[in-house]
Amino acid sequence: MLTQKCQRILLAAFALVACSKYEIPEDFRLELADTILSTDPAKVTVRLVDVDHKVTTGQAEYPFQVMPEGLGKMGPVGTVTCLRSGDGTVKLTLGKNTRNVPLKCRLVEKVDASNVGRVELMQGAFKPNVQVFGKGGQLLDGVDLGLSSKNTGVLYPHGSELVPKEVGTATVIARAGQVSREFTVDVVRKVVVEALPLEQNKKIFFSLEPGKYELRVVLPEAKRLTAEWRSAPYCNYGATATEHVSVCVLRAKGGVVFDSPSYLISSSTEISTNGVTLYEVP
Repeated sequence: MLTQKCQRILLAAFALVACSKYEIPEDFRLELADTILSTDPAKVTVRLVDVDHKVTTGQAEYPFQVMPEGLGKMGPVGTVTCLRSGDGTVKLTLGKNTRNVPLKCRLVEKVDASNVGRVELMQGAFKPNVQVFGKGGQLLDGVDLGLSSKNTGVLYPHGSELVPKEVGTATVIARAGQVSREFTVDVVRKVVVEALPLEQNKKIFFSLEPGKYELRVVLPEAKRLTAEWRSAPYCNYGATATEHVSVCVLRAKGGVVFDSPSYLISSSTEISTNGVTLYEVP
């Protein structure tokens, strides 16, 4: 068995050999990607600072440490591979200095864009409701999405947001790491026109130019509502419900006549469009 003295000599020798592998700088810093989204190795860059504050890039094999244990592992050429999702640090000691760099692992397995829905043209730029999941359905936070659009005339990306440009349907691709999801977004335009009373204020008329429209009427209780589309009788609507939706394509100038909500609810002849919305739709 080795004596304690021999052990100290051997440890000193090993330290000397280890130190001889790389230069001990005056100071240094570590650089690493803000977020790692896959199990692909990511480079940890060592920036060496000498006594004159000159900065160079270290090329040696350094004794990095990953904390906490099990979050990631270091490769032989200064790369780190994430083993699971979580937050930690990569640590390095050179001489008298110890420096850390944040390690943010987000191993993406699924991108969900099922709740994006549709957007109103005039609302401007918006962040789509896209969620990113890791292993076992774990919801991952702090993941930046890459967005692209196949229909930039309708909707185009601007950084992490989407910007509506005109009424239509756009196909958008959201990408996180190596995982992507394609989804559609309908851009609609809210139409505001004068509400003209008809039939002793029991009905309302909206005059409309050619286009595709969606009339939506929400009532506090179920009532039968009818809607007559002028110049497009094939679109006429009638049903009993609390929420009424009627869609029609007008190929010529026309409009829609529908029961006044205030008359349906309380037999009031006061013209009101509360609960009524009209959209131009794709």
